[in-house]
Amino acid sequence: MENKKRIAILPWGTRLAINGFTLVLCLLIFWLLGFIIRDLQTLPAPDYVQVTELYYKNYASSGKKTGVSFVDPELREKSKVLGQQITEICQSISRKEQQQIILREGSNDIEQTLDRLNKSLIESDEKAKELASTAWQQLLERRQQIMTLGNEIVEANTESEKLQAQKREIDSQLYEYNQAADAHYHKLYNQHRLLVAFYLIAVLSPFFLVSLFLLTRCRRSPYFPIYSALGLATFLRIGYVMFEYFPAEYFKYILIGFLIAATLLLLIYAIRSVARPTLERIMKQNRESYERFLCTNCEFPIRTGPRTFLYWTRRTIHKVLPKPDSTEEEVYRCPYCGTSLYETCSACGKVRHSQLEFCRHCGAQKEIETEKI
Repeated sequence: MENKKRIAILPWGTRLAINGFTLVLCLLIFWLLGFIIRDLQTLPAPDYVQVTELYYKNYASSGKKTGVSFVDPELREKSKVLGQQITEICQSISRKEQQQIILREGSNDIEQTLDRLNKSLIESDEKAKELASTAWQQLLERRQQIMTLGNEIVEANTESEKLQAQKREIDSQLYEYNQAADAHYHKLYNQHRLLVAFYLIAVLSPFFLVSLFLLTRCRRSPYFPIYSALGLATFLRIGYVMFEYFPAEYFKYILIGFLIAATLLLLIYAIRSVARPTLERIMKQNRESYERFLCTNCEFPIRTGPRTFLYWTRRTIHKVLPKPDSTEEEVYRCPYCGTSLYETCSACGKVRHSQLEFCRHCGAQKEIETEKI
């Protein structure tokens, strides 16, 4: 009879190294997939100006109005020109108001000078009269200039109000055009984003499907950590793409649907592992039960020999375990569920473990039945 394939019991350092390198590999694959995503994200997005102007040219050439037309370049240029004219008029008004202020200050100085001349000079003094006449002439000229500037400011304000009214009317039309242009542009932009997301998922899906196949089919493979690193990195990248590109109202349904599906798969796997356990799982459970002298089926204590009147559990077995007075066990069945725990070996006639594959005396192998719940 051939022995089973030997399974290496890894020390904690080796296990830690394998887990660490698995995490590093996952990060590197995640990084590599990020490069692919960034390369695909360079696809040119629709240009706002080109989209709106192209639509308006098509609309102008066809002469058919299928809805609110987009931005008219002539209206946009007219609004720009009106804005420049209004700005120039406002600047001109500001300059003229500054000139008025300067002229008023000069007029006040002239009036003060005239008051001093009238008080301090003699009327017969011809020089004083000439100075006063000159001052009065300058004062009248400045007042005339102030009045002229005032009339020009009034005319400029009237012209500015007319231009502003025209600009408001054009801006109201442009606002409607811009609304339609924005809606059309965002529609094209969202289509572009969904197309990019489709390309990204189409590139990432083969990696994810391959990793999922390997994870489900090669669970006992020694290269299982490599498959898990690939699957985890691809899954995170797909989730990142869906979160970034899919609309929030759709993403929440996709996310909750995926979580429900994943939870159902895990629940089904857990139920199957209990209802249809593998031989390896059963052997592990039986080995741990025998190590603690518990029934492999119901975990009732195996009370034979010096353990007949003792009580223990999985946690307390190391406190109450007595030193055996014999190295041989006797044929024994669980008094609670009737499971055979020790029996006579058909090959050597000695007592062996009923729920383990090999006899510890002669190594004879027996088939262990897996009961289905």
